[in-house]
Amino acid sequence: MSNSVPPITYQRRALFVLGVVFALRLLYAAVFAKNPAGDEAYYWDWGRQLDYGYYSKPPLIAWIYAFVDWIGHGSLFAFRATAAALGTLSLFMLYKLSASLFDERTGWFTVLLGIAAPANAVLSFFLTIDAPLVFCWAMALWMLWRYLSEPEQKSSLAWLFLALAAGHLCKQMMMLFPLLSVIFLALHSETRPFLKRPGLQLTLFGSYLSLIPPLVWNAKHDWITFKHTGHHFEVKGDGGNPLFERLEDFFSFVGTQFGVLSPGTAFVLFSLCLTGLPLLRRADRPVRFLLTFGALPVAAMLLLALRQSMQPNWPAVYYLCGIVLTAAWYNGKLQFALPGASLRRLFPVTIGFGAAFVAFFYLGPVYFAAVGKSGHLFDPNRRLLGHDLVAAEFDRLRMTVPNANDHFLVALGHRDITSQLAFGLPDQPRVYRWESQDRISSQYEMWNNPSEDGLGGKDAIILAPNAKELPRQLSRAFDEVEKVGEFKIRFSYTRERSFAVFRGRTLKLWPSAR
Repeated sequence: MSNSVPPITYQRRALFVLGVVFALRLLYAAVFAKNPAGDEAYYWDWGRQLDYGYYSKPPLIAWIYAFVDWIGHGSLFAFRATAAALGTLSLFMLYKLSASLFDERTGWFTVLLGIAAPANAVLSFFLTIDAPLVFCWAMALWMLWRYLSEPEQKSSLAWLFLALAAGHLCKQMMMLFPLLSVIFLALHSETRPFLKRPGLQLTLFGSYLSLIPPLVWNAKHDWITFKHTGHHFEVKGDGGNPLFERLEDFFSFVGTQFGVLSPGTAFVLFSLCLTGLPLLRRADRPVRFLLTFGALPVAAMLLLALRQSMQPNWPAVYYLCGIVLTAAWYNGKLQFALPGASLRRLFPVTIGFGAAFVAFFYLGPVYFAAVGKSGHLFDPNRRLLGHDLVAAEFDRLRMTVPNANDHFLVALGHRDITSQLAFGLPDQPRVYRWESQDRISSQYEMWNNPSEDGLGGKDAIILAPNAKELPRQLSRAFDEVEKVGEFKIRFSYTRERSFAVFRGRTLKLWPSAR
């Protein structure tokens, strides 16, 4: 790639490649989307009971599912297409950001690194909270930089406000964006005057007003989202040596990030973030911007990983600036202590390894199915398999019960069983969940139980995994309980699970966790 290539060529290349990638993602989703992931089915069920707050997250993901379910008529492809659109548009916004920070060639490099990141492939396939969150964060980054570069462009503040407000309703992580913005502006004398601009102040901190609905909802529900989120920051040990456990968690987290980003990108990104931190205050404004929104929180995440277990997707939004930083380094725009400049020639290798990881994500399930090993330990789709078969077998036994459609449905076990069953049944009915512990552990315990919905005196059909009989507390809730049948489902060529179906006659009082 020669620097003499006109910038517009890089922009056309980026748009063309992103268009092709989007089309391929849609084609793949149309052909290979068979089952939703557990979280997808769970959020889909949220979308059927719209509210302004939920157990573990703000409400936007439920609103998105309700809208997509409406326009897509319950199609799984509609969910996949939405994820593909959000993931691909996020890369386009990163392109615009990096081109504004440096040049079009850096934007082109950013697009290639983003496409070759397995994380982008995953969030462009699964419609979970990460897809809209990353989209909102990428838009906020671009609009903030555009405003700082051209303050007269007042539309930038409007778009920034919308991105932040929507992001706050996606996930709690978005609340950090205004704080990072203040840190960036306060770091250098040339940007401090922006802190005094009322328009920017209102945009950044006025965006928190979008959190009023979920805050009101939480106030009415014993602040359940805050309690759930707090559990993520608890230090949990396995009873062994605490030092070894922390080191094991730390290296496990770092190892997953090399898979999330691809090895070459992760190595360069982490090297740039850690060696760039000392330059935070004296670097040029574009580099300072990337270090503030990328290196600083990435370093904080690494420190947090020394304290507790971490989810692989937690740093996702911070990698956006990290990828732009990596692209700028590969394009010769940065000179940091590490990595050595000689490694820039390995850019094609980095893209090649990342592309191989992405290809495995898409083609691995096809290969394992072709050789009769679907659900293999290395099958990327192993967690998606079998749920449609559970729904089909349950429906078969359900229809043997007289007046089956007059019964309400109940599922035991993990919340995924409830949501996957509701999604997989032909009529997609309401499925209640019974929690065996006296606690609230999912959104299902927040909703009305069968007694509260006026189903006292009605009969139920109950799905129980790995059970020969119903738990005594639940069976006592009915006048009589009988087994309808049982079945086994092979979720992979090595893993099989048993399920039993029961009929409960005449509900007396639902044994609730509340």
